Amino acid sequence: MNMQSTKLELIKLIADIQNEELLSRARQFLKELEKEMKASDRPPALSKEETELLLKINEGLPEEIQLRYNELLSKQAEETITASEHEELMHLTPQVEAKTAERMKYLVELAQLWQTTVDEVMERLGIKPPPVIHA
Repeated sequence: MNMQSTKLELIKLIADIQNEELLSRARQFLKELEKEMKASDRPPALSKEETELLLKINEGLPEEIQLRYNELLSKQAEETITASEHEELMHLTPQVEAKTAERMKYLVELAQLWQTTVDEVMERLGIKPPPVIHA
């Protein structure tokens, strides 16, 4: 039975109600039901502040910088990094750390907004902390 046929059936049943109080309750029930159905059809909306924070959290470094940084970290971990590459890594590290700190700031703000912990926010967003690389 689809929604339209259900509505028609309810209208017929309500039309047959003789008691005014019962009819009034049925109308009120249908209004509330309609509101609930409309609300459940809409995806949950984010506030402007939540949207802005999520955009900032997802903003990363330019792809070429991130890829190069990852490559240099791998070389360092494998102990195959050259002196010039190590110098390049030392130059990129403050940029990466600044972006990470900025991201954490926004995660904290979102956690406060959602009244939860940063760990919970990260879990809900599917954010995993980067692996620890020992030099």
